Amino acid sequence: MGPPAHGQITQATYSIAAPGVPQGTTVTDPRDEVWTSIWIGVSATQGDASNSLYQPLFNWSPDQKSQGCSAGADEWCVAASTYTSAGQVAQAYVPVARDAPVDFEITVHNTHVHQSVRVDGHRVSHQSDPLSHPLRYLYSADECYTGSGTCGSLPSYRWTNITIVLSEADPRFGQTLALVGAASSPSGFSTADGGSSWHAAAVVIPVDDFAAKH
Repeated sequence: MGPPAHGQITQATYSIAAPGVPQGTTVTDPRDEVWTSIWIGVSATQGDASNSLYQPLFNWSPDQKSQGCSAGADEWCVAASTYTSAGQVAQAYVPVARDAPVDFEITVHNTHVHQSVRVDGHRVSHQSDPLSHPLRYLYSADECYTGSGTCGSLPSYRWTNITIVLSEADPRFGQTLALVGAASSPSGFSTADGGSSWHAAAVVIPVDDFAAKH
């Protein structure tokens, strides 16, 4: 979603009930583990690796310890995280039980971007990074690293209570929403203040069969 006509995204908040973990994964070499991530992130551009992507994320692997997480096989791991041109900068993973309520906040303050992750109302991960360029896009992905096997199928899930705050009002910002396979409920984002803040009750992500993509 983006860019706004003027200014930048100054805050994004959203929630999720930790979904079911991927099913049907295969691994042939434990030294090259499969992993799956789901995330919403904000960046100055959409998909340009030269700009930082601030993306607190969920991660899962058949061997969670290989990813530095103590979660069980039926749990996700979560952490504040930023992808930079020099690589991933992230906090330690924290286990998240299925259906646990998780709240995310990304906020720009002065020259830094602050991330906060809360599980059951308790902050479990946070990170502050330099703001590389004004943030103009918010987007999400299901990400699969096949490693030595396959990622299987990711059950459907939903991002909820999504709010985006802009530094300058843009009454047409909601029209920049582009959903590929997903669906928002109700339809699209709405504003109650002339375009300074935008809200959607939920964005539903359908079952993602990674095997069908390869």
